[in-house]
Amino acid sequence: MARREPPAHSAAPRPRARGPGRRSRRESERTRRRILDRAERLFAARGYRGVALREIAEASGVRPFTVQHHFGSKLGLYQAVLSRFDDELIRRITAIARESASFPEVVDRVVDDLFEFFVAHRGWVAVSARAALGEALPRGASLEGPRWIRFIDTIARERAPAGLPLDPGLLLVTMEGILHHHVLSKAHYRELFGADVGDPAIRARTREHLKQVILALLAPSAR
Repeated sequence: MARREPPAHSAAPRPRARGPGRRSRRESERTRRRILDRAERLFAARGYRGVALREIAEASGVRPFTVQHHFGSKLGLYQAVLSRFDDELIRRITAIARESASFPEVVDRVVDDLFEFFVAHRGWVAVSARAALGEALPRGASLEGPRWIRFIDTIARERAPAGLPLDPGLLLVTMEGILHHHVLSKAHYRELFGADVGDPAIRARTREHLKQVILALLAPSAR
């Protein structure tokens, strides 16, 4: 009679090691943010046509394939740079609208918040300004407009008082234009004040001035 071997104990499965080409989700997200940061800086300085995809990849410490993996193309990356703060701005504006009692208060707080945000993200503001002016994109290419602009237009139209002589949408474009110009006008500020809005004292002074100017556009009945 043949001798029966005792059953072998099955070993616990070992965790699969990540291959050299595989990255964790956290690492992938860090790489994506780094590409966005470097691309924003380059697009802000030289515009869409002035920057090559390979140059962005080199500045980001990755291969061009990695940029394409995350964004599809240079145009896809450009769109991602433009829209990267949409969710953040919508969240901020929603909170302000919920906590503010009147339309002028909404305007006051939105100007306050957007100005500080724009100063902290000057490169993104420069890219947005270039896109608004109509950068020379590839023939047939188009960009999606910023979702946060459409969102704040909806808020403005819902909260604007009856009889306001200004179109809320045009008021929004005016606000954005004024804020963008002050954030980007480094040479003018340095010529007039010796420093720009990166200086805390000048930034506070400018912020209050901008709120007064924009609120002065509202009808007396809205105040």
